[in-house]
This record gives sequence, C-alpha cells and structure tokens, in this order.
Amino acid sequence: MIWKEIAKKNEGFHTVESFSKSMGIKRETAINYLYFMRKKGFVETKRGKKGKRLYEIMPLKLKKIGHPGLYETINRYSSLKLTMPIEERSDHKITPEEAVVRAILTRDFRVVLASLELFKKTKDWWLLYNFSKKCGVERFVGALYSLSRKLFKVRSIDKRVLGLLKKSRIRERYIIPRARSSDFKEIEKEWKVYIPFSKSDVQRLKG
Repeated sequence: MIWKEIAKKNEGFHTVESFSKSMGIKRETAINYLYFMRKKGFVETKRGKKGKRLYEIMPLKLKKIGHPGLYETINRYSSLKLTMPIEERSDHKITPEEAVVRAILTRDFRVVLASLELFKKTKDWWLLYNFSKKCGVERFVGALYSLSRKLFKVRSIDKRVLGLLKKSRIRERYIIPRARSSDFKEIEKEWKVYIPFSKSDVQRLKG
C-alpha cells in the first residue's frame, strides 16, 4: 500500500466518513487505513466541534522537534487514551511524576482519570512532592495516590513524603470543579478533598 500517495490524494482534514467516501471504501476499511497512516506519520488526530474526531492527513511526514508533551506522556503509560486537542511538544522529557501534577492542573476529568496509571511508574516520591508543592496540589496528589493503590500495584510512597503531603494546607477541596462522587469516602476523609470519580469510572482503567 502506497500510503504517501493516498495522503497526497486526501490531504487536509477528514472524518472517518469523509475519508471513506473519498476513497470509495467501507467505514471499517477507512478506519484501518487511517490507523496505519497514523503509524507511518501521515495522519494526526485532532478534536473538532463538540468533540468530533478529525484526522489531518499530510503527504509529508513532519519531524517532531522536542520531547513528547503531557497528553502523549500520559498515553504512553495509561490504558485510557487521550486525544490531543493540539499538537504539543515539550522542551524537556516529562517524567511520570511531573505528568501527574500537570494532569491535575488541567482540571480535566478525563485527563486526571487517565493519569492515575502514572502512579505505577512513579519512583521518585520527592520529585513528585516538590512538583506538587510548587503547584499547590499536594493533597490532590495524595488523594489520587491513595485511589491508585486501590486499582493497581503501586510502589509504597516514602513515609516522609506521605507525612508532608498530609500536613499540607487545604487550598481547594475539588480536584475537578464541582465534581464529586459518592464513592471512596474513606479517601476523602483521609485527605479532606473530593474524589471526582465513581467506581464505574475507574473500572475503565482496570479494563
């Protein structure tokens, strides 16, 4: 299959339906084409109006400069994949520890949910603490760590870091604005913040 020629013919933004019509192929075949073209670097996935998935088809493969951004870093470790709203690159390698904090700062339900799996890759608890303290989200980090321990096999946090997280000032109780679940009350009581996820939400991560 000459993917470059297909990319030339279909350059621009497409939905699965428009690409299928342009190529004269079935929808399922169009999805497979887009998947392989994305692997080859000819397609980037975007979000359109109302969350509609769009595919930007480019005949020339663009070399990405810099390191993967937040969304790409989360997708590397999380089973819940995120669609990047914009193409984002970083001037440095984003560690799982930094990604956890940056995910919280987005205040986005799906981004924070997907980031829970990054605790499986967290090794440097002091680095995580320093990032969280700098951004004022220590208690959010602690609460999400406790939640991740219920879902995955996660390394035990350094007891000194755990103590500092629990002693941190309560700046805000909502991890996600106005989002609160009736589940995980024990974690909310421990950290004095509101967990936005229900048991059905986190089951999406456990497969």
